[in-house]
Formats: sequence, structure tokens, C-alpha cells
Amino acid sequence: MQTKQRRAEPLPPDDRRRAIVEAVIPLLVKHGAAVTTRQMAEAAGIAEGTIFGVFANKTALIHEAVKVCMDPAPVRTALAGIPSTDSIETQLAEAARILLDHFGRVTVLVGVLRTMPTPTSGPPAGARRYVAESHATVLAALTDLLTRHQNRLRIEPARAAAAFQGLIFARLQPLVAPNEKLTIEEIVGILLSGIADPTKAVT
Repeated sequence: MQTKQRRAEPLPPDDRRRAIVEAVIPLLVKHGAAVTTRQMAEAAGIAEGTIFGVFANKTALIHEAVKVCMDPAPVRTALAGIPSTDSIETQLAEAARILLDHFGRVTVLVGVLRTMPTPTSGPPAGARRYVAESHATVLAALTDLLTRHQNRLRIEPARAAAAFQGLIFARLQPLVAPNEKLTIEEIVGILLSGIADPTKAVT
């Protein structure tokens, strides 16, 4: 006797909201504001109308996507997972890759958000606080990484972390030409040794 297939249990509202956003983020990064709600729905495996049952509009969905991308927990876990037995250069290079991926996606999505119509209600409540807390958490995780090597630093790990993050942001600057952007190796080298080349004689 053939058993009747049970339908999957519907996701709780918060889980459905998160699932939609995570499915949509890659589309937003790739296509920007040009992505349609139909494409979003197809990526999430839902009907187009379902999106508007969860989010008030496309702008609200993008706001949520930015918030999810800014979640510092995965970054903190990734930075903490860098092997402490590696050299400082290797650890910082891996940290740079993690931060470039994280801030790169956030930068793209914030750029997309700025092209959307501004809602009359303004940004979601607590948006500024969330951004500040996310930034502080990432900076603290980077500080912890640099604290491993504080005996090699001329300044406190927290200030070194801020300088490192500044170099990451500089690479992500859209006004900087691609051929002028610092490589990961250059970012690490400048952080550890500055821009002066000790092998070159002073003229």
C-alpha cells in the first residue's frame, strides 16, 4: 500500500524571512537593484506574492539583506579559527581575505540600497546602533587576532586592528582604479613594515 507523502511543515516566520534573504543576497550582489522580485522568488523557491507577505516592499527586503550581511558572528568565528601556529604574515593575509569578503558584500548591498526609493518612515529603527555594534564586534575580533602578536607590535593591538581595517576599506574604495588597489600581500606588508623600503638608499 502506497503511503501518502506528507507536506513539509511550513517554516516559522523568522526562519522563512531569513531563508528568503539568504537566497536573495547573491542575486543582489550580482545584479544590484535591477534584480526583480520574480528572480528573488525563484531563488528562494517561493511564489512572488509570498515575498510581499513577509516584507513590505523590495526596499525593506534589501534593508534586511544588508543587516544579515553585517552579522558579525560569522566573521568573528572565521577570524578566531585562523591557526595561531601560522606566521603573523599568513594569519593577517587570511584575515584580510575574510574581511574583504565580508565588507565587500556589505559595500555592494549598501550601494544597492542607496539606489532604492527612500521610504517615508526612514531607515529601520535601531539601524545606526546595529551598524556600530557590528563594526565594534569585528574590530574586537581583529584585535584578539593581533593580540597574539603584541610582542611584535609598536602600537596597541586595538590601534593596529583599526589601521588594518582602514587598509581593507581603502582597497574597497570604488573611486580607486583597479590597478591602484592594494593587494592582500601589500596590505599585510604596509601594516607590518610601513611604506618605506629599507633596501633603497636615501637620496
